[in-house]
Amino acid sequence: MNEEPVAKPHRRESFSVPRVILGVLIFIVILSYLLDPRPPRSASRRFACMARLKTLGVALSLYAEGNSNTYPTAQAWCDLLVGRYVPDEECLHCTKGPSRQCDYAMNPLADPNSSPEAVLLFECDPGWNRSGGPELLTTSHHEGSGCNVLFVDGHVTFVKAEEIPLLRWEGRVDDKKQEMDPVVRNARRPTTRKELEYWLRNMVWYHRFTTDEARAATGLDVKAILAVRNESGIMLNTRPERAKDAPLLVLPYPGGRHPRIGFLEGAVGPQRETKFSVFTPWDPNCYVVVDVPEAIWSNLGLTYLAHTHIDTIWTKQRIELPKLEWNRRPDGSLDIERTLPNGIAFGVKAVPAEDAVRMEMWLQNGTNQRLTDLRVQMCVMTKMAAGFAEQTNQNKVFTNPYVACRSTDGKRWIITAWEGCNRLWGNEQCPCFHSDPKFPELEPGQRQRLRGWLSFYEGDDVQAEFARIEATGWRRD
Repeated sequence: MNEEPVAKPHRRESFSVPRVILGVLIFIVILSYLLDPRPPRSASRRFACMARLKTLGVALSLYAEGNSNTYPTAQAWCDLLVGRYVPDEECLHCTKGPSRQCDYAMNPLADPNSSPEAVLLFECDPGWNRSGGPELLTTSHHEGSGCNVLFVDGHVTFVKAEEIPLLRWEGRVDDKKQEMDPVVRNARRPTTRKELEYWLRNMVWYHRFTTDEARAATGLDVKAILAVRNESGIMLNTRPERAKDAPLLVLPYPGGRHPRIGFLEGAVGPQRETKFSVFTPWDPNCYVVVDVPEAIWSNLGLTYLAHTHIDTIWTKQRIELPKLEWNRRPDGSLDIERTLPNGIAFGVKAVPAEDAVRMEMWLQNGTNQRLTDLRVQMCVMTKMAAGFAEQTNQNKVFTNPYVACRSTDGKRWIITAWEGCNRLWGNEQCPCFHSDPKFPELEPGQRQRLRGWLSFYEGDDVQAEFARIEATGWRRD
């Protein structure tokens, strides 16, 4: 880092006129709060604090511009800013304070190339050149209601106390996360306290995640996860009881625990927006993970893939698809839609009932050419269903369009099927099984829909169960 000793004059002798004007405007905002004759109020204190942090953000940005796009060292950031990039120490106080005291700390993991949402400066107990993470953060300046935070992109926000666990502290993704397990690198960070509580209930109550697995799924540190779990009462023994006649439980799969046992090289960075869990009726702690769709092939090539294994037509063009989430409906159903960069769109819906989960997928041609060879992979993974995790295909029965997987004791079955089934198969390494459909050819603007089925069966005659399922007319409207 190209830092100069404090005693030496900086190579830039003066600021540009726009910077001077900006500094004057910010100084006037701060001065207006300091000279306000009205009694101090929490709101005015908060806004004055925000203005000071905004000033420090400008100073840090100017420092980085003159020092090879690096911030001052976290161990000396106050020394390097005061007198050179900020006029005096007043900007270092949330409220008026003594000399050589600063009410803010610097996140040493942040740099100008970090995520824009990464914490840069935050409120702490008085000190000088303080740096660290959430262990230093305080809400005492604002009566415990929260604290002001400066982010890398320069914006300042008052973060409520309950939202503090969601703050992003890591630096560059390629620096900080390079050493992490690939599953951690694929974490989805909740954006609100409400969402965090939902996902922790999903993970702890139903998927029975460990704290480390919850960390891998959310990207939050263990301390923050435990704090929210304790505050919200999310413990294994607080899971609500389900009615005996309730529909099968279907939940978005949270990631953080790989749904495969083997062939992991064939599913690096699995996307959770295609995966949902269906819990077995005989054991509330057991479930299968359904990947719908796992892959879509067309005459254009591999058009979509729900993990990283081989190149799709998008990765070949270095196009990254946005991350999505399932829509969670009040009746327990899930649905999602995605539009690909060339206009091809698809959607999936899973509706639980007491006897089965009825699925459907639609595919629409938004291009200006005919789409052909529209093969889709629909995967059912059995790693987390006790008695079904054997890495073999000897426990499976294939009768188009039905595939059934038998438990080790031979008494229970997991069954899936898809309308338009083109291929029945299983991968014994995962282990998983497929009833993979093929869509009809689609003209530009045309849409087609296929229906799917997943259910559980206890008995000896699985072929009779296939006939019973067929008699339900699940493939009809």
